Parts: sequence; structure tokens; C-alpha cells
Amino acid sequence: MTQNSLHALQAFRLIARHGSFTRAAAQQEITPSALSQTLRQLEAQLGVRLLNRTTRKVGLTEAGQALLARITPLLEQLDSALDDTRQWQGQVSGTLKLTLPHTAASLLLYPLLPGFMRAHPQLRLELDVNNQLVDIVERGLDAGLRFGESLQQDMQAVAVSAPLRFCVAASAGYLQARGTPEHPSQLRQHDCLRYRFASSGQIYRWQFVDAGRPFEVSVQGPLTANDTAAALHVALGGLGLVYLPQAMAAPHLADGSLVSVLEAWMPPAEAFYLYYPHHLHQPAKLRVFIDYLRQAMASPTTAAH
Repeated sequence: MTQNSLHALQAFRLIARHGSFTRAAAQQEITPSALSQTLRQLEAQLGVRLLNRTTRKVGLTEAGQALLARITPLLEQLDSALDDTRQWQGQVSGTLKLTLPHTAASLLLYPLLPGFMRAHPQLRLELDVNNQLVDIVERGLDAGLRFGESLQQDMQAVAVSAPLRFCVAASAGYLQARGTPEHPSQLRQHDCLRYRFASSGQIYRWQFVDAGRPFEVSVQGPLTANDTAAALHVALGGLGLVYLPQAMAAPHLADGSLVSVLEAWMPPAEAFYLYYPHHLHQPAKLRVFIDYLRQAMASPTTAAH
């Protein structure tokens, strides 16, 4: 197999994964026309059509489906073998592509980035920070960070944070004017700052427990956003109650600008998990990232080194 043939097969796999020349070309940082030319050359070399192209989407022919099924595990093994070989020179290279929500990014990952990047200068990072539930296989990502309850099925997962608690909080001024709720059911008489999932459009129902049994409360209020930081700022302005990770509220609780309520009804703490597809051989770039996160859990000073 020539280097050009290998490159063409990798390009074919990427187009099939995305169902789009434009998105596949963007991932390779080339033009769609250059990628299309590569595929035409591969099809000419094989003497068979691999893709059905329309103005709206790209699909696989029967021959394309058969080829993709055969080459996918081979290319994954090749990628893994090259990663493992580079380690003999003490190198971990390539691009590690991660998806994670804003909360995990600000509370967990961002403080660790400088230390991790200094430890692995030849490894590039690509972060997809959003609160949608992303299919990492379909998007060609290496791993994702999520709470355990929202992990994709058929994934390997490892806890990479200490358990995090949530809280309901408001400013002292808001509570003085509107009263302090003593039970989650009383939230229906309050202004609550709501979170909407961008992927589904659904409004997050606030989670509580009663004698170990979980229950949810639908809330109403003057703000709905898909970013908890927006709700936090509005709560600090005295305009409602907010439901957010306690670590995110901690500095404001400490200085008195927010007051925690309904603490007896909050659910148990939950950790963030790194999840990734099952691999026969775990890529070195992912392995060192997992090791670094575990080390950070064991030693809070890791991020500073």
C-alpha cells in the first residue's frame, strides 16, 4: 500500500463518518474540493463507486459499506501501533479530541490544561465545549467528559473527579424580599433561573431526594438559558434562584453574595467520568490523559506543575 492509498482510505473513513465532504475536509484542514479529488482517485484506483453524492448528503454504496467495515479496525490498529511506537522515543503526539460540558471545562479541565500541555508538548488538544450529548464515535472524537447518568452506552468510563454536589442558591436580597423556600415544592412560587438543553430543547427539571428517593421539580422564572454561568450572574443580581454545582457557587457562598437553600433535599454528590470507545489497544494519547487526570485527583497540586 502506498502512502497516497493510505491517506485516501483515511479520508474515505472520515467522509463516511461525517456524511459530509465539508465537515470531513474541515477536520483535515483542507478544502472540500481537494478531499473530493482524493476520493475520485481512490474510486478510480479501485474501479468501483464508494459514495453516493447528492446536493444534500453523502451516503455509502454497497461497495463502500463493505470497504468501510473491513478497513475501520485495520486503520484503528495502525493508529494505535504508531502511537505505541512513538513512546519508545518518549513521545506522545497526534491530536486528542475531547467533548465536555461547560461545567466540566471550567471546574475540572481548564485548571489542568497548562500542566498537561507542558508535560506533553508534542500532543495537540482539540476541545468541543458544549452541553449537548455528543456521539463521540460519529463525530470522530477520542473521548468525552460527562456525569455518569448521561454517559453513552457501550462506552468504557473512568471517574476523573471528586464527587460534586449541587446546590440551590439565591442572593440574600432575593430571599429577604420573597422568602426562603423550605421544601422543593415551594419553588413553584419563586422566580427560578432555568436551563434549556440545546440538543433536545427540554428544560432541566431540578433534582432532589426525599428519604433517598429522587424526585424532580419543574420551575418557572424570568430567564431560560443553555449556559449555567448566565443564570449565576442573574442570581447574583438578586433576580431569582439558581441550581448549579456547589463548586461553581462556592466563592459567592463564601463571601455572602449567595445563600444556599434546600440543602436537606439535595441529591448525592456525583463525579465526572471520562468515557471513550472500547479499543483493543488504548491510544497512547488517551492513556496519558487518563493518567494525568487520575494523578490530579490524587494530588490537587498537579495542575500547577
